[in-house]
Amino acid sequence: MTEAKKLNWSMVGVIIALIMQAAALIFWGGGLNQRVSALEKVVAPLSDGTLARLDERTKAMKEQLDRIEREGR
Repeated sequence: MTEAKKLNWSMVGVIIALIMQAAALIFWGGGLNQRVSALEKVVAPLSDGTLARLDERTKAMKEQLDRIEREGR
């Protein structure tokens, strides 16, 4: 065999590894997209301000509880 016709097996290994990593990245990205879509469906009902109202109610309850505790001393 001449020098020009030799197959560089280390280069073939690197190329195969890069192809496998690219496939794994695509697979991971697809799974990530699916998880984000599922989370968006769960959080969508809170986009109307429900979470902010709950936060304000919780803050008001804490303030009332603090006031009641101060009066009880």
